[in-house]
Amino acid sequence: MKIADLYYYEEMISGNLIKEARLRAGMTQVELGLLTGNAQSVIARWERDEVSPSLETVREVIRACGLELTFFISKFDDSNTALIDDNLRLSTSERFESMMERVRFQERREQLNSNTRA
Repeated sequence: MKIADLYYYEEMISGNLIKEARLRAGMTQVELGLLTGNAQSVIARWERDEVSPSLETVREVIRACGLELTFFISKFDDSNTALIDDNLRLSTSERFESMMERVRFQERREQLNSNTRA
């Protein structure tokens, strides 16, 4: 499996969403369980993807964290997976330098546009 495929791997989505929401809210599994009426062990099984809660349950758990799960339906497009894989193979400094090259390019482009307007 390519690294970027993790972004499209359906079976790990609900557990990751629940854990991310809980951590953003600064809660423990026990605290989230108390808010949602579930045992800590249930929260842990969801987060480990041992049990897949329904979509509505995921939304309710995320709401309990003070967040909202929004989504929309669009045509599937995995055209960026190669780009994602390429970038994830780079070191942090290489990714930073690549980003700075794009920033400098954009700055040059804006400078050229402002010179042609003047």
